[in-house]
Amino acid sequence: MSPGSAPILLLKAAPEPEQLADRLDGGPWQGLEVPLMPAHVADDAAIERAIANVRAAAPGAVTAEAPVAWPSGAHVRVDRLDDEARAGIERSARFAAGVGSPVLTIHLFIPMDPVEYRAHAGVDEEAVGGFLRFYADACLAEGVTPLIENVPPVLRMRTGGVFLSPVGGHWEDLLAWRAHVPEVGFTIDTSHAALFRSFAAAYPSLFGLESDEGLELERYVEELGPAAEVAHVSDAAGLLGEGLPYGEGELDLDPVVRRLAELVTFVVAEINEPDHERSPHMKAGYRAMERALRAPAEAWRPPPRRLPGEGFDWQRVVARRDPVPALLELEERLAGRRVLITGGAGSIGRALATLILGFRPGRLTLLDSHEASLAADRRSRDPLALAHTEYVLCDVRDRERTESEMRRAAPEVVFHLAAYKHVDLAERFPEEYVATNLDGSWNVLRAAGAAGTGCVVVASTDKAALAASRYGRTKRLMEQLAAVADVPAGAVRLVNVLGSAGSASELFLRQARAGVPLTVTDTTMIRYWITRGHAASLVAHAALLVEGGCSLVTAADPVSLTVGELAERTWRGVHGPGEVAPLHIVGVRAGETMREVLIGPAERLEGERLQGAAPIAGVPPADGLADAVAALDALHGLEMRRAHWLELLKA
Repeated sequence: MSPGSAPILLLKAAPEPEQLADRLDGGPWQGLEVPLMPAHVADDAAIERAIANVRAAAPGAVTAEAPVAWPSGAHVRVDRLDDEARAGIERSARFAAGVGSPVLTIHLFIPMDPVEYRAHAGVDEEAVGGFLRFYADACLAEGVTPLIENVPPVLRMRTGGVFLSPVGGHWEDLLAWRAHVPEVGFTIDTSHAALFRSFAAAYPSLFGLESDEGLELERYVEELGPAAEVAHVSDAAGLLGEGLPYGEGELDLDPVVRRLAELVTFVVAEINEPDHERSPHMKAGYRAMERALRAPAEAWRPPPRRLPGEGFDWQRVVARRDPVPALLELEERLAGRRVLITGGAGSIGRALATLILGFRPGRLTLLDSHEASLAADRRSRDPLALAHTEYVLCDVRDRERTESEMRRAAPEVVFHLAAYKHVDLAERFPEEYVATNLDGSWNVLRAAGAAGTGCVVVASTDKAALAASRYGRTKRLMEQLAAVADVPAGAVRLVNVLGSAGSASELFLRQARAGVPLTVTDTTMIRYWITRGHAASLVAHAALLVEGGCSLVTAADPVSLTVGELAERTWRGVHGPGEVAPLHIVGVRAGETMREVLIGPAERLEGERLQGAAPIAGVPPADGLADAVAALDALHGLEMRRAHWLELLKA
């Protein structure tokens, strides 16, 4: 776009007489972007009718957009250039030329359902390159500039279903493919960019990222703007709030629109209307952009760089992609709700909190007894996250304080993660472990019941399956407490979480980076492993399954590795393939077993219900536990209750 020229503002309408008439009513409007539907590219006659409809409406300036699905119902995928795709692309380019559009936009996406997405081995770059080459040539043959558009992380098609794309969300993807096919330019979608950043903040591992750094909407504009011709403008919120009316989401769009006006030729008010035949929000967005353009653009100042993250992809260690969260179900359960996490400043608690914040809870309360961890978490959050978050310094072993904070927070969902977890220390200091893992858990369950909480999920461990150690027995008894509590509750058995604070894997990574021998208890010990992302989704999924009647949930597909294998993979992840890890064998600790299992005697692991999560059936009833626990109410003081818990632990 030439410096000093004003952009052309557009509304959006399918090439159907009713929609075209609606959009052009109440003008004047400068023009329309016209997106094709699958039926419009079904045959030559259909595309000619679409061209005739647009010409008859005489909308002024026009841009064109290719469909997101082909007539057969197959999604447009930039890695799939079959005969139907070739015909659809050629007809779309012919349509653009026929209605006088100088450009044609197609989405840079490869929509996959969650199962396919988790299993896919990578993008077929040769296939994508071939698709884009054909697309560019077809457009250029009609005198039309080919554009590719950035896509949201989650695609909700009108035909139903949730899809994800391994390409097209990050601005780097568009630049990389333009390097392969230089003839293509860009269409920038503000809502898609904002949603991709929100997803990268909430659950970055799914897209191979560590955080949302560098994904600001303004960064998309600066990186893609010089080669962009079109911008689609709408608001966005959370993980799924796409195409919202201008000013009704989380974006400050006015300065973005002003900057886009300096870079692109066409700016489209692309807003999802509840009734596609009517366009009140779209037209309001158009007028809002007109008002925004009355002020001059201001230079964007990038935010200060953050402290680097861990910088290590544990998904490579387990050779498995993290589960795709049940986004629609979690959105329904968590959006706008009050949620409380105990142990919320721990490594798993932080990952869970980050995921939950993506769904924009009404209030997220992070309760923890570790002051430094609470402060560190607060400093790491951006203003939008802090607006939804409250920090509470509280020890769950303090019954009165726990009750007071639970009453004040009035959570609808509670995730109880606060716990002591080191097996050998539990053997040495059982009094401390029963005080936290049992008395503290019972305090949380009682307080949640009194506060009217609708669902409590308590975090257990696979060490509870056989309960071979004191630590395992505290967790087994905690699972049983959830079953007898006067509140809807269930337990989730976690396994070893890679990179979690104080874990062997965290130590291995620090030692590997320092180049010192890895301290291993026994190389033949077999353990189950999941990433922090998997742990966060597992705990969140447990809430859905508990509400559905499951009392006990665990990881559906944890990777089983010996401790020696984990050490070697961690070392190679730091130093490269072929490197052999130097090991220092320190011996088995008190309470450790050589092999861990997910389920105990009489229990049965059922099939995966949600990605990465499966119920455990056949859980033995806790006979007499309710009466034994009821006796605690007559005991005053933690010391007396500790003694009572220790007796229950022996039973």
